[in-house]
Amino acid sequence: MRIAALTTVAAFALAAAACNNEAGNDVSTDVNLAEDTAANDVLGANVTGNAAMPTDSAGFANAVAAADLYELESARLAADKASNADVKSLAKHIRADHEKSTSELKSAAGTANISVAPKLDAEKQGMLDQLKTTARGADFDRLYVEQQKTAHQKALALLQGYSSGGDNEALKAFATKTSAAVKSHLDHANSIKL
Repeated sequence: MRIAALTTVAAFALAAAACNNEAGNDVSTDVNLAEDTAANDVLGANVTGNAAMPTDSAGFANAVAAADLYELESARLAADKASNADVKSLAKHIRADHEKSTSELKSAAGTANISVAPKLDAEKQGMLDQLKTTARGADFDRLYVEQQKTAHQKALALLQGYSSGGDNEALKAFATKTSAAVKSHLDHANSIKL
């Protein structure tokens, strides 16, 4: 009972301190909010709605090409910098499957007369830059797995969205087929305990 009372008092004290909004705290709060927003942008957590999920064939093909390129480049980094065997295994599967999906995407896009030119967007480039500057070993492993979870959640949403509402049958079939591999990568990343 005494511990519960102390915990309650401590919680009230923290709440009261948080509510004390002096003029000097506004800048700190704004700076922290800006830093949080920037970090979330790099991880893709600030994307809302379907703004990043094109349903037109060219937009979809280029979005998937960018996702595949990020996956291939990050898997190459993980092969070199990761220390955990499960992380290395995940990277190996991701690299093999995304090399295959890149080829299949180009084929499906070709039937729609769409030229696919993989190019990283700012978000994915930022994620790769984080991986490049993170030391080898456990820190790299944690960052890589967290990025894979985020990237694969977004890729799965992109593929499923196009599969159900896309404008090209060959690309819709590609999206449906590729969703299974992406879901497998997401499940694998979620199963890794670091």
